[in-house]
Amino acid sequence: MTPEEYRTLVLKLIAKEDVRTLLGLVYLLKEYSSEDALIRNFSAIHGDGECRLQLRALRRRRILGRGPFDEYIPRQGYESVFDEIVSDFIPDSPPISEYLADAIKSGDEAAIKMIELLLKLTIHGIAGYTQYRLLEEEISEQFSSSVFHELEQRFIADKLCVYGERRGHEFLALYNQSEEELERAREILKDKRRKELFQMPVVKMVDDAIRLLAGLSKREPKEWKEIAATWAKMPESDIEKLSGYFSGFRMDDDFLFITGDMLIDRDSLYFVITDRVTRYDIREWRTDPVVFIVSELPVWIERTRLKLVFNDAYPKFSDRKLAIAVPDDIAYANFKQGLLTRFLARLGIDRIEALSL
Repeated sequence: MTPEEYRTLVLKLIAKEDVRTLLGLVYLLKEYSSEDALIRNFSAIHGDGECRLQLRALRRRRILGRGPFDEYIPRQGYESVFDEIVSDFIPDSPPISEYLADAIKSGDEAAIKMIELLLKLTIHGIAGYTQYRLLEEEISEQFSSSVFHELEQRFIADKLCVYGERRGHEFLALYNQSEEELERAREILKDKRRKELFQMPVVKMVDDAIRLLAGLSKREPKEWKEIAATWAKMPESDIEKLSGYFSGFRMDDDFLFITGDMLIDRDSLYFVITDRVTRYDIREWRTDPVVFIVSELPVWIERTRLKLVFNDAYPKFSDRKLAIAVPDDIAYANFKQGLLTRFLARLGIDRIEALSL
């Protein structure tokens, strides 16, 4: 078959909608176009159909071949012709910023969280977790498994995402989005998260606790030191040694949570304020000693799951100083520090459990 004959055949077949969908998916997914991936995408777009039979037919017609990992690929030698034709038939994807704005307007928190994770995570995921598994577990734990799969199908059907798979490596990827469009979506998310997080009562609680601890050495009257010693549950002799610094609150644009740091005497401590901390967040956060202040403990804090989260992480878990705290409840930490203990006490936490692998 000459390249021109191949072109004519593809143009003839691509007039059918189901063929156009399949060839478009092969073009988008490249080496991640396994049969299972193609069927999952096709089913989300068209519902039940003869996807598998259609793939076999396209291979018999010598439009598609199979790659080294059994993925469907353009027939060898005709790749440039295939790409030239099929790229013109790829449907437009809705602008991610508009899709996100609609989800915010309708109060679809699950869709908003899914988009946030898609914007954060590369298709490679982290060691021990494919990107798809990270998405699935985080959405399933926060909402439900059925909600995740409904979102997956909806995002694919709406031409926002495509599902890729090769030998167990799975991902959901946004497509046809410019970097400018992705940045617009990130800005919308930042604005939303900033408003939500700074309205959390715990922000004032943290502010009061830090300013008290950081301000102790700046008060000279003996009467104030006695009062402060009572409030901070510290002996007056310790207050005399203190020097304090507090950076104030700032919004982290990459992780989308409130951060800050303090220095009291010779102890320094970073803090993160968020509603939920994901596996990705805690693994990729590199500055320590740090305490994550959250509304509820993550499911993966349990020992065997935590080990998976930090599998092959850099720096490794034993080289980090991490704490996770729920105000007025409990904290977990893998290090001991006087400032951490005093700070947690000001947050109504007097029980600190070991955070260990």
